Amino acid sequence: MTQQLMSGTDETHINGQGERLPYRIVLAHPSAGVNWSGGAENLAIELAHRLSSYFEVELLSGAPCGSFSYPVKCIPRTYTANAVRHPLIAPLLKGFTTPEILLEHVSSFFPSLLRLLSKPADLIFPHNDYGGLAMAACVRSLTGIPILFTEHNSLLGRGDDGSLVQNGKCLKRNLRFCPNHLVVFDAATAAFARNLKPTQSISVIPNGVNLDKFTPHGTRLDLGLPKPVVLCVASLNCQNQKRVELAMQAVSRLSGVSLLVCGDGGDRIYFQSLGERLLGKERFAIRTFPFEQMAEVYRSVDVFTLPSIYEPFALVYLEAMASGLPVVATDDQIRQYMIGKGGILCDVTNLDIYATALKHALSGNWSQLARENATRFSWDAMTLRYRDVILETIVQSKKKLPVKTD
Repeated sequence: MTQQLMSGTDETHINGQGERLPYRIVLAHPSAGVNWSGGAENLAIELAHRLSSYFEVELLSGAPCGSFSYPVKCIPRTYTANAVRHPLIAPLLKGFTTPEILLEHVSSFFPSLLRLLSKPADLIFPHNDYGGLAMAACVRSLTGIPILFTEHNSLLGRGDDGSLVQNGKCLKRNLRFCPNHLVVFDAATAAFARNLKPTQSISVIPNGVNLDKFTPHGTRLDLGLPKPVVLCVASLNCQNQKRVELAMQAVSRLSGVSLLVCGDGGDRIYFQSLGERLLGKERFAIRTFPFEQMAEVYRSVDVFTLPSIYEPFALVYLEAMASGLPVVATDDQIRQYMIGKGGILCDVTNLDIYATALKHALSGNWSQLARENATRFSWDAMTLRYRDVILETIVQSKKKLPVKTD
């Protein structure tokens, strides 16, 4: 039996024997395989793995992360996070909010460009923000290969008075690269993008979670921390919006509760010192795990929390809930949609309220509610939507190519 995805071309079919379509898709993220706590990196790896069922897929990564990955020679942000903060180097990079990301973009540009020119694709799918988009736009100008881009940044930012405002600064910048198709996580972002650029092709596709991998059932780890354990997964950078220090302060108000932070970054030493001061070495740890082991980590703790200012669509919330964990997080519109009845949303800046929410999450049996909520975001469904968008983008691009004559 043949399943037709779109009409108008014989190439847009996948047969029941599992044969792949004759298209080559190249995803790109120079930190993939290096930074295992990054949502964009893990999304690129997950999509590359799943889209391999339908296309020939390659992921331009910083390190091997699957049979589909092709490591490019570059300087991933994780490698320079500490170096760019050195007293002798930091003044030279003054004015750049995240110089380690800039170095990643610059160092990966030509290796990725040369790979795509030497082995062309039918579609380029960058995941590392403007660096990947700039590279893809350059390749498109030379070859006509279309670009699919997923906007990972939130529309929310800080106004002059410190209040949250809808600015879409990153989205405005990324739209200047004119991706052939834009994917966003929610309808509000889609409306904002259409207002900025009415002609932009846009689809709304939320992040997905692997319900077979992230499950309450399976092996667990001995984390060496007294139970119960609260887990926070985030990059450790004082300049970002994750606010890991709030989780530390809230957990420190709960007697006998431990906190495990999974992540890395330029300010790891600062967070290690702060955590040990607030909770003691017995109740606090910072560790890094490969992505393949994170399912075991989730199953080994009792509650998940990430008190960030904003999140476009954090995969860690979905992974935690799929693993049967209640989530305690910032109360805003996107997290109301994501977390639903699978956890507790509150004013995390009020440490008494935040600590009480954590205590309530630890005292109940949330496994079924959390799991049921996560099933709304199955990767199986999301992958099919990405597959169809990719096919549509390729077909539309080929229609615009000039007809060759003998």
